[in-house]
Amino acid sequence: MGEPQIPPPMWAVASGNAVVYQAGRDINLGAPAYRLERPRSGPSPISFEDARRRPGRLLAARQRVVGFRGRAAELGTLTRWRDTSGRAAVRLVNGTGGQGKTRLAERFAEVSADAGWTVLVARQGHTVPRAASAEVDSDRLLILVDYAERWILDDLLQMTHELAGPDRGRVRFLLTARPVGMWWYGLAHRLENDLDLSTEAMSLPVLAASRGRRRAEFVHARDCFAAAMGVPDAEAISPPAALADDAYSVALTIHMAALAAVDAHLHAETAPEDPGQLSEYLLGREYDHWRELHARPGDLPAVDPVTLGRTVFAASLTGPHDHAQGTALLQRAGLATDRAAAQPILDRHAQCYPPQDPATVLEPLTPDRLAEDFLALRLPGLRSGQAADPWAATALRDLLEQPPARTRQALTMLIETAARWRHVGRDHLYQLLTEHPRLALAAGGAALVTLAETPHLDPAVLEAINPLLPDHHLDLDIGAAACVERLTAERLATTTDPAEQSRLHYTAGVRQGIAGLVGQAAPRLQRAVDDLARLPDERLPEVRNQLAAALFNLGIAFLHQGRYQAAADRLQRAAAIYALHDAVDQLAMCADMLQAAMAHLGDQRQALVLATQAEQVLRKNCSALPESQAVFGRAVLNLGNRLASYERNTEALEKSTEAVGIFRRLVEDDRDAYAPDLARALVNHAQDLADAGRTEQAVEASAEAVRLHQAMCHLNPVGYHTDLFKSLVNHCAQLARLGRHAEMADLAAEALRMTREPPAGAVPLPTSLNAAGHAKVATWLLTVDEAKASEIARKALELTGTVEPTDSSEHRRTLARSLMPMGLELGRFGRRSEAIPALEAAAALYRRLGPVHPEGQSVFQITGYLKSLTPERFAEHMSKLGSQVQQRMLTDRPPAPPSRRPVERVQPKRTSRRKRRKGGS
Repeated sequence: MGEPQIPPPMWAVASGNAVVYQAGRDINLGAPAYRLERPRSGPSPISFEDARRRPGRLLAARQRVVGFRGRAAELGTLTRWRDTSGRAAVRLVNGTGGQGKTRLAERFAEVSADAGWTVLVARQGHTVPRAASAEVDSDRLLILVDYAERWILDDLLQMTHELAGPDRGRVRFLLTARPVGMWWYGLAHRLENDLDLSTEAMSLPVLAASRGRRRAEFVHARDCFAAAMGVPDAEAISPPAALADDAYSVALTIHMAALAAVDAHLHAETAPEDPGQLSEYLLGREYDHWRELHARPGDLPAVDPVTLGRTVFAASLTGPHDHAQGTALLQRAGLATDRAAAQPILDRHAQCYPPQDPATVLEPLTPDRLAEDFLALRLPGLRSGQAADPWAATALRDLLEQPPARTRQALTMLIETAARWRHVGRDHLYQLLTEHPRLALAAGGAALVTLAETPHLDPAVLEAINPLLPDHHLDLDIGAAACVERLTAERLATTTDPAEQSRLHYTAGVRQGIAGLVGQAAPRLQRAVDDLARLPDERLPEVRNQLAAALFNLGIAFLHQGRYQAAADRLQRAAAIYALHDAVDQLAMCADMLQAAMAHLGDQRQALVLATQAEQVLRKNCSALPESQAVFGRAVLNLGNRLASYERNTEALEKSTEAVGIFRRLVEDDRDAYAPDLARALVNHAQDLADAGRTEQAVEASAEAVRLHQAMCHLNPVGYHTDLFKSLVNHCAQLARLGRHAEMADLAAEALRMTREPPAGAVPLPTSLNAAGHAKVATWLLTVDEAKASEIARKALELTGTVEPTDSSEHRRTLARSLMPMGLELGRFGRRSEAIPALEAAAALYRRLGPVHPEGQSVFQITGYLKSLTPERFAEHMSKLGSQVQQRMLTDRPPAPPSRRPVERVQPKRTSRRKRRKGGS
């Protein structure tokens, strides 16, 4: 069984890019919302002269100057996905800017075309007649969709609906995007439920993690750029000495360094070593080009360098527009008086920066880092101020008068820029956010974290933002925690009152807990409790509720950390205070968390009693308010978990079905608030469906849970890393049931990778659960890749040897029940030397768990019997056990009361700005 989670961060509307799911919504089949094109036959030719004038053009992915290298594993995963037997499927490749998503997609398109697939590129746009679209009369069709997060949801749905119809052959849609957040979950949910398409997501790792790989990639890029610019003796250009800097792990940084080095060699100059100075060097060539164009305008009307530079500023801040929007933007920014005056500016800008989509204008300066540094250099405030333009300072407000999605893009860029360029914040951004703090929420959680962590941030900005932070919002939770943490440090320095200090620590701890930052939340909440203990006795009655709330949330934090006895102690103390005040709902919520602690401590009977009592009270007192519904839904789910541990499968399925229904209704109204609850309910529900023999439905539920957890983990990897791991393992089990071994193998590899590469600050996965995950994957993989399975099995046994006796009894029981099938399955494959240690390890775990239930007794008997067999008889016996072993592994249900699965959730007890609601915390 997995640990309970600190109360839910969830879905809402802060982002203009957010997608709100509406069940059963019809797909618009009216005017064409997209067009299809054949992939470009090759990059646009750039002469040596043009490349030398504007070397930055060579960085564009579409120019393919640097030959594609590496990514064999990713290409293999995409190829297996493409060649599955399903009729239609959608796959997302996501990653940060500069990782090489577009290049990977283009390379995959090339190898797919060589394999006989018809490849088309989809572009959004209502203005292009359908006749302009490429024909799609192919029985094997691959559709590429770059920057998928910029599409309107219904446009993507319309395209997939039309191209994946039942009268077509196999169709694959490959999407690329930076985020994999809730816009992807909303799209994936609609694709699966409305269009019956399978969906998957894949994050792209960094290209060059080691210094040696970085040097090799630099040399490769250097030679490619030298060839494109007609620069001889490239081998004389040495890699920068600063390759150890992690900035060089990203492909783009390596390419920028190589390009600057080649250009500097051409002009007998010195290229910058610092990766932070590469942009400034390359921007100098842009300025030179603008001046040259003005001196020799050619066929187009002349546009002075100042106007062109301002146009580049506007385009880089706000992104591409359609023609009408671009014209209006230039007028709003004071760059053109009317449409006629705007046209020559748009034409000249397009000559310098050709749009990727021909239907748009004002293509931004690329790559993004080059654009951010350009913005910083144009905004006044630097001491040198050589490239500054006072117009840029006044134009910021005008340029931010955009739809929400463009406001988010512009603010995110400004915040990222201010983090590296102090004057951008000090002289421009901070005043803007203090006067208009809602703009900060529009920027999203990741941008808020960057803002809060900026060393020179004016505290007045956070004071203005703080009252507007929502209680729960998946996109904003991690940013809200960062903002409150920074504010807490500022405010603690101004007070000596223990009660006020406790309140500040409590507020910060709850914010951190909601964001999944348990390692930070627990010390904060402990400080909140300790500060109240310093008060004189006469003040204790006034802070009693504050103490109960701090103890309650501290107990939840300890549950997360695996400190189960400490959690039980704090929860019991909180319950005692609530009992004195007859706070029935709060007392029930304490019981709902306490049952999780008791289960981990081995008292299954008491856990079931507490879960039953909590559910009954909260059912009786539940109101129609969302918070009350959510608290009740979590209690229902937790009771189902306890019932399942006693093999009361029918009742458990009823509870998980009810809980999923509750959270689906809540998610329809407030995705950012309740989708994590839905994800965890789906994990339990999938297992209950599998236990009932409803395997297809179990796979659907577990797949939806994985999609949700992937989206959540992308936005908040620290908070949802463990949840995603458990969700992936659960989904692998359901896929193995159906014999979908190829899919299972890819997902299993992803799950195990997560155990090796946890995000910084995440609570470590308990060793016993890590070992259990390896054991399960090894068992499933034996029929697919015996050598790989054997390697993973050895790792499972290695991890088992490091499990502490103090680890949760629930976790150790899960491990024992994972090692036994692994040992038996290894034996069935004749791997006696690996099977016996696995069975012995399982037997030892069961022995340490105390009274042996029937499954544990069978392990002792089987292990002793198998050790006595000759190798020949061993193989014969294991062959007979094979089908029983596999079925037992997939059933994953013990015959006695041990519990399993994640989801022990409860709403945090916190002080809210809103009126306290019946049934809430």
